[in-house]
Amino acid sequence: MAATGGSGASATQYDVFLSFRGPDTRDTFTDCLYRTMLGQGIASYRDSEELHAGDRIDDLLRAVGESKICIPVLSQGYASSAWCLRELARVTELNESTGKPEILPIFFDVTPLDVKLRTELYLKDLEKHEQRHGAEMRQRWEAALGKVAEIKGWEVQGKAYGEVIELVVKEVLLRLKLKQRPLDSKLVGVDKQVEAIMKLLDVDSGTGVRFVGICGMGGIGKTTLAKIIFNELCLQFDGQCSFIGNIRESSKGNGLVNLQKQLASDISDSRFVENFSNADEGIDSIRRRASSKKVLIVLDDLDKKEQLKKLAGHPTLLLRE
Repeated sequence: MAATGGSGASATQYDVFLSFRGPDTRDTFTDCLYRTMLGQGIASYRDSEELHAGDRIDDLLRAVGESKICIPVLSQGYASSAWCLRELARVTELNESTGKPEILPIFFDVTPLDVKLRTELYLKDLEKHEQRHGAEMRQRWEAALGKVAEIKGWEVQGKAYGEVIELVVKEVLLRLKLKQRPLDSKLVGVDKQVEAIMKLLDVDSGTGVRFVGICGMGGIGKTTLAKIIFNELCLQFDGQCSFIGNIRESSKGNGLVNLQKQLASDISDSRFVENFSNADEGIDSIRRRASSKKVLIVLDDLDKKEQLKKLAGHPTLLLRE
């Protein structure tokens, strides 16, 4: 088997399609990668079935075409699966003709030389496939392996899974730009304002908490400027960033707690955000999650100090050794 998945593949566009041989990595590396991507809001297709029949075959290959990125997890047994090779051929052919999906290979317990067929590792399996599927199919699959082997990816051998997964997810977020905010318009002469705020933030100067406020009358482009700053910086924070908009309206009633939950979810794994019931519990949760990380938080349309206190706290509350 191979792939990644979920149900309803024909109706959904995925951010990432995972191609892997189930017995090799399904319950280890690939499962950790899949769950980490889910926690970062990356819609991923992972097929958990061992056998494919009927419409499932079409759904599987259709999901490849509906994905923006394909991550093949190339293990020692990858080429033993005709399904893996069929998926990989589909991916490379689509990439060659349309540019999508992008291919980000992971060399799990193999090297690029193995995948280039410079060693015996995959050749034995390809010989078996040729007997069953024919020489033409073998050539197609060899071409797919050769193309993927030329792409810069990650080698897992000798590295901790968590280290590699962090790098992969960071790159996926960079390619997808999931955290960036859409801009309705471009401010005239905004470059100088952006440069001034960047100097104030000085995100490369080490540790510490920085608060920068953008003030002024309504309609002058404060929100647009804040979005531009957010989009410029968010990719430097490995996805641990949050843009909370329309706070004035959204914080009415018990809405502030919901905003806290959104913020806590944005700056950490959304699957593990506790269900706090009041704003005091919320700020404690945000403080704990933010104190050990480099995070970017933009709060738009604040009109009360209490909102700032409950969403961002105070620098002395967020700093911990």
